Amino acid sequence: MRDIHSGIATVQTLDPALTTATRYGAPVDRKGFEAVEHIVCIGATDEELSPELAIACAIEVSENGGDWQPVTAQYEVLGGPLGEDGIFAVIDDVAGDQRDYRIGYVGPARYTRVAVRLTGTHEDGTPVAALALLAHAHLKPVTP
Repeated sequence: MRDIHSGIATVQTLDPALTTATRYGAPVDRKGFEAVEHIVCIGATDEELSPELAIACAIEVSENGGDWQPVTAQYEVLGGPLGEDGIFAVIDDVAGDQRDYRIGYVGPARYTRVAVRLTGTHEDGTPVAALALLAHAHLKPVTP
């Protein structure tokens, strides 16, 4: 059995909350780690999701933690496929809720974050949370 516990760290980037408007996750600094995986958890929605009333998950990067750009190069991510504006998942039907959506970043930027973008008017909201998993730590064990 191999140990992954000592070489990973987790960061809650979006607090679990009923989401009715676009939200941006906290910046994740991957300094000291070789890999980052973002996980967006979508709960059960009461919305009538459709292409006009949808939830999109996107990945953004920054060199300084303040100026954000969408990731658009497929070779910089694991998972996907990656769409325009860094979108890696679109939930436009209730069949897409109650699950998680993941994207790994392997590009050169130091900081990453997720964006949960809503189109249309979301009156009831959808539970959304996100976390980042940092792996392949330079120094082990990783301490919380």
